[in-house]
Amino acid sequence: MTQLFDTALKDNNLFSSDPYKGGLSHTESHQVMLQLASSIDLQKIAQVFYRQLRAKLNLDGLTIKFSSGLVTLGEPEKSNNIKTLDQVSKHTIFATLVYSFSKVLSLREAAILNDLHRLFKFPLKNALEFHSVKQLALKDYLTSLGNRVHYQESLVRLLSQAKRAGEGFGLLVIDMDKFKAVNDTFGHHEGDKVLTATADVLRQSLRESDYAFRFGGDEFCCLLPGSDNLVNGKIAERIQDFMNKNPILAKHKMSCSIGSTMYQYGDTELSLFNRADKALYAAKQNGKNCYKVA
Repeated sequence: MTQLFDTALKDNNLFSSDPYKGGLSHTESHQVMLQLASSIDLQKIAQVFYRQLRAKLNLDGLTIKFSSGLVTLGEPEKSNNIKTLDQVSKHTIFATLVYSFSKVLSLREAAILNDLHRLFKFPLKNALEFHSVKQLALKDYLTSLGNRVHYQESLVRLLSQAKRAGEGFGLLVIDMDKFKAVNDTFGHHEGDKVLTATADVLRQSLRESDYAFRFGGDEFCCLLPGSDNLVNGKIAERIQDFMNKNPILAKHKMSCSIGSTMYQYGDTELSLFNRADKALYAAKQNGKNCYKVA
């Protein structure tokens, strides 16, 4: 009783005319629901929820974990006051939310958190289902790398960050050497194995922050946030090294040519790609199985 009484005094609710003494009032719950209904995009709905939490609680950060990834907002690492709550549908956990607070929650604050968490359940579930469908639409059906649409979206985002915050990034354009000969000699089924093996090589070679795409046919692209020419070169070397070690690619004596460039002030989507493509052409002209910078 002492803890309840102290909390009521602290939160100035002891003499409140509002009969609802738990977490959110009915009016507040309705307002939150309206805000959460504003989008079905995962990033946007997560931002809306994060703002609602920040407005009502001393929240440092929020991490939403789900089967295919996670979304992190704020600075969760700042706090040791952690509250982990699952989102459950049909007896199955479909997401886990990790809330990080700047102080220990009072009983009323804990009730507010539980109410907000409950209200977020169905908007989050719908957003995750939409996210899953969208991710499938952005994947190459054969290699499971990003497709050309995903490349375009990612490039636009990186260009925007570069212009706004000066965050540079690199681009590698990769073309398989003599891939047509594999298709002509062994058939498209074997050619598909070569493409899938190349995708595995790219996944092995890149950092966690990097992105790989099948641009079309036997051409691939990699976007490398926070890179520089030295890092670009090391990744290109890793790609060619892993290609030599891959059993399927080694069997067909497959190699690749790589063109590299870095974002430069004033670049557009086209100017950046054309510069990397020019470097790729130079690598092809230089005898293939090499790496050139533009």
